[in-house]
Amino acid sequence: MDAEGAAPGAKGTDWTAEQVAVVVANYFLMLEWERAGDKINKADLYRKLAPEVGRSEKSIEWKLRNVSAVLEELGIAWIPGLLPAHNYQDSLVESVEAQLEQHPKVLIEPVSVKPYFTSAGGPVLVPPPPFLNSNPRDDQLALRRLIGKYDPATRDELNRSLGRAGEEMVFEFEYDRLCQAGRKDLAKEMDWPSDRGEDHRGYDIRSFDPHNGEERLLEIKTTNGHARTRFWLSRNQVETAALNPSAYRVRRVFHFGNGAEMFDIKPPLDAGLWLTPDKYVAVPR
Repeated sequence: MDAEGAAPGAKGTDWTAEQVAVVVANYFLMLEWERAGDKINKADLYRKLAPEVGRSEKSIEWKLRNVSAVLEELGIAWIPGLLPAHNYQDSLVESVEAQLEQHPKVLIEPVSVKPYFTSAGGPVLVPPPPFLNSNPRDDQLALRRLIGKYDPATRDELNRSLGRAGEEMVFEFEYDRLCQAGRKDLAKEMDWPSDRGEDHRGYDIRSFDPHNGEERLLEIKTTNGHARTRFWLSRNQVETAALNPSAYRVRRVFHFGNGAEMFDIKPPLDAGLWLTPDKYVAVPR
């Protein structure tokens, strides 16, 4: 019983760490089923969990959506239908960390990576997120520590299958957009140098603006995380952007596995991005 005489889990009381752990464990169980291609009956699971944790089916669903929000922060595709819900306690973050240690394969994308589209039927190009005066380091301590442990920027950078899938999606999007604008001539001039291993160019795809025909040099950065998920930029990419301010764009693809969207950041890059030096090339004197 709590201080007010209510049973743990009763309406109006805080969730216990044990209750949170049970719900988070079941989320990861469903995530394994979903990745294996098995059909998930979420409503049935809510009904079974309700008496076990002493919470309503609605509150269980909300707690599962909290798990989706933490996974989103880590750049991990969440279970479809469990849209991320924020404002969660540290104990939920800690339970997610415990499950990630038990299920490390969740951090690894399948070999065959495909984007998931909404009812729009394809990737959606949206405006960049509005500039905030807050620093990403203002996140709650438990979440910041978890992000540092499973850094989504590093994992996305090393995930060649995800990176290539994002580039392929953008190339097809740009080609279709030019054709629909009546500029099939420009579509035929598009190039995908990174697909040939030509990463030294500092960009991935050469395209064109469908309205005025101006060249666009697109550096594609793909994540399953949200629009503000951190990502890596190389010195070469930053310098290429500075040398081609009118043509260069960082095309940020986010929510790749949960309704792919994307936006462009144009030079000067530090006007729309937090650019933090993270590594240095060191040579003995």
